[in-house]
Amino acid sequence: MKQIINMRYLLTILTSIQLIAGYIIKTGPSGIMNNHRYLTKIFFLELDCSKYLNDEDIIHSFPFPVHMNPAIQNTETTFAQMNDKYNVISLKIAYEECVPSSIYCLKSLSLLKIVNTNFCYSNQRLPADIERLASTLTELYIDTKMTHLPNEIGKLKRLHKISIVNAGLESLPNSIGDLSLLIFLILTNNSLSSLPTTMTNLRSLQHLKLSDNPNLRSIESLNGYPSLQFLDTRNCPIKILPKNLPQLMALYMTNNKLKHLNGIESLGKATDGKKTFDFDGNRIKTITPRISYVRKLSQLNLRCNLLEVLPTNIFNISTLELLDIKSNHIPDRDLKKYIAKFNVTNPNMKLFHD
Repeated sequence: MKQIINMRYLLTILTSIQLIAGYIIKTGPSGIMNNHRYLTKIFFLELDCSKYLNDEDIIHSFPFPVHMNPAIQNTETTFAQMNDKYNVISLKIAYEECVPSSIYCLKSLSLLKIVNTNFCYSNQRLPADIERLASTLTELYIDTKMTHLPNEIGKLKRLHKISIVNAGLESLPNSIGDLSLLIFLILTNNSLSSLPTTMTNLRSLQHLKLSDNPNLRSIESLNGYPSLQFLDTRNCPIKILPKNLPQLMALYMTNNKLKHLNGIESLGKATDGKKTFDFDGNRIKTITPRISYVRKLSQLNLRCNLLEVLPTNIFNISTLELLDIKSNHIPDRDLKKYIAKFNVTNPNMKLFHD
């Protein structure tokens, strides 16, 4: 099977070389520099979907077997789900040599998953042909090496969930802000260093995971975001707390580089939902007295920081159900006083301490 795949790739490359050679003869070497877009197009060849009769024809064109409507969905198996009209609505390609371009000819595809499979000829980039799925695709999951997204991602207006994990993704295009229906954005274990300012255009986004991006030092471009409810930036070197996220109910910032919690009162101020804030493993030395203004703060994790003192205002937070202050620098004599005080103000609260 691999010999067949490699032969197909070889024929494609030979055809492209012939086209390029003819173009050089016609235009001269300067044509290469002046017409790189044309040359890129002929090298990768235009995708012709007209040669496929239906979705089954497209699936059978793949250089690897695809299990159709499997009774058991194995995590390492390539399979497709078809509806009653025999249109492919869900496709997962896992552990294959590369993703065939004919997948972009599928007319009803709602869910696309790519796992440990490179994109053919794309140099670790999602091909621009992804825009062909704009009218149907609602969920995109990629777990393979991919450093960049094309601008065409912004044309997938129906997307409500994007998950790109373990990919080494280095940046997001500004067009990401055009996805007005996007609710979930999961970008864990990548190489992002910043977020585009257009992120604030994602008016439907509620769930954002950015954990394990070791180059991401700031998320200030999220400040003022109106609908975000869940934010996860664990294991990132972020130094400043996000601000003015009125709907935020869950914030996970374990193992960042926070030194203070200034602005925490602006998080979740427009919602009565219980708040869970996790700041385990930072460098927090002081807590602003404004922490008592956080509405319905339920769980607060301050484990493994540099705290020596707790503000008096923290005893005014009657909604606290869990507080973790283990592994800080609070003197034993003061810690005993804090415990006694909490026994009066928050008798039912779970308090974790040294």
